[in-house]
Amino acid sequence: DDVDIQEGVDAFKVFEEWLTRNGAEFPELCLKSYSNDVRGVHAKRAIDTYVCILSIPEKCLITDHMGRTETAIGRKLFSASPSLSTPNLIAVILYILTTRADPNHFFQPYYKILPRTYSNFPIFWNEEKLSWLTGSPLIGDIRERKRNMRADYDEVCRICPEFKKYSFDEFLEVRTAVGSRNFGIVIGGEKRTAMVPYADMLNHFRPRETSWTFENSRNAFTITSITPLQIGQQVMDSYGKKCNSKFFLHYGFAVESNREEDGKC
Repeated sequence: DDVDIQEGVDAFKVFEEWLTRNGAEFPELCLKSYSNDVRGVHAKRAIDTYVCILSIPEKCLITDHMGRTETAIGRKLFSASPSLSTPNLIAVILYILTTRADPNHFFQPYYKILPRTYSNFPIFWNEEKLSWLTGSPLIGDIRERKRNMRADYDEVCRICPEFKKYSFDEFLEVRTAVGSRNFGIVIGGEKRTAMVPYADMLNHFRPRETSWTFENSRNAFTITSITPLQIGQQVMDSYGKKCNSKFFLHYGFAVESNREEDGKC
């Protein structure tokens, strides 16, 4: 375990150095580890309201456009007008799956700090664990979600048989990472789905304490404080107004004292 923790520390150091070397700015922030796969972002010092606390240049973002245009499978798939439940997410998934095996790839420092397991997400639960939810409509939601993911995987394989080199389990892992960490942004007037390194490590809290956007004038994704933040305080993002069933299904957690109605949403 100590070796795993040290490897994690080293990976995050390499990750932060990679971001800084490529123009990212986050001088007010630092990462803290709570366990092997659980981390958060904290303030190094007191931060006033309306301060840009994070800037990630476009070159460090993975977008659906890249998956559609920079991968052979993506070009072939999207030229065939596929029937997919989440086309933009699939495009991002294609980019990650087809590049992460390259040890020298530009995004390798980012890939190495993504979670290793997603056992807290119910789509990975076996029947025994799912039985804990007996009587809840969430069981049906979980099974439907997994069916949709399987249908997307099968559709990609139908059009691009070479995609079968990636197992459904691999696809499911990356699909979960992308589904729970992506941002919907606008770059140059075009809507994009993007993975934003470092920004995707902010945990959830409502009411929100920060706001994010893609600033075309800076050609960067930015996060700005909208309330004062104290030294050492965890810096949070809002994942939106959701009931606990949605948080659990899509993000793998539930809010103990959820301010939203925990019913049909």
